[in-house]
Amino acid sequence: MLRDRKIRFLLVVMFTFCFGYCQTTIVSPPASSDSDSNTIEWIKIKESVWIHKSFGSFDGKTYPSNGLVVLANKGVVVIDTPWTIAQTEELIQSIQSKFQKEILFLVVTHAHDDRMVGVPSFQKRNIPVYSTKQTAKIAKEKGYGVPSPILDIQTRLSAGNVSIEVFYPGHGHSPDNIVVWLPETHILFAGCLVKALEAGDLGNVKDADLLQWELSVKRVLSRYPDAEVVVPGHGNWGKLDLLRHTIRLLITPND
Repeated sequence: MLRDRKIRFLLVVMFTFCFGYCQTTIVSPPASSDSDSNTIEWIKIKESVWIHKSFGSFDGKTYPSNGLVVLANKGVVVIDTPWTIAQTEELIQSIQSKFQKEILFLVVTHAHDDRMVGVPSFQKRNIPVYSTKQTAKIAKEKGYGVPSPILDIQTRLSAGNVSIEVFYPGHGHSPDNIVVWLPETHILFAGCLVKALEAGDLGNVKDADLLQWELSVKRVLSRYPDAEVVVPGHGNWGKLDLLRHTIRLLITPND
């Protein structure tokens, strides 16, 4: 069994087209932009939870990336930054104009470009940036700006009438990937640990552990069986079937 899974791992590494970010689903950019667009798209999931979608380009192709904006009575919580500093600046300004609320803090789910390149934009405004110790270490090595590594010991954060719970399920897409649970709305931000239903492969596996990834997804599925909405790092949001789809991709990669 272990030998077979190691063989599958080698096959995925050989045939998966890997970039410096987390996915491989190609989409059309916003109608009024090009592949270098700074435009942020907003998608409302519930009255208090929005997806902020940004776009990055590689080799002339455009790729989407999801983060969250969570509204609370005391302010706004942001999960992950957009793909670029310019997009992050637009996001921060849009939050202030769109919702008339201050940003309380940013949570970053792992140390890849499409999750935390925009960290300096938050830090220069003295907005706290939280991560695990592992993410903070990798972020420092990559020059992203060092977040406050409190999420190993403080896994439930309060934003007034909203709670933000983080969970580290183990190595998967990256060694430090965490998921974010919003108990009041039953929304799970699974990030790049989980693939969208339209994803036909695992995307970037440069930092992945394919022997542990399946177990990590199963831990999330077991911990949050009541999730009504699951938001992947890239692609369309859905339900718990996104986790099961990811497991299928891991069991039969490139199928």
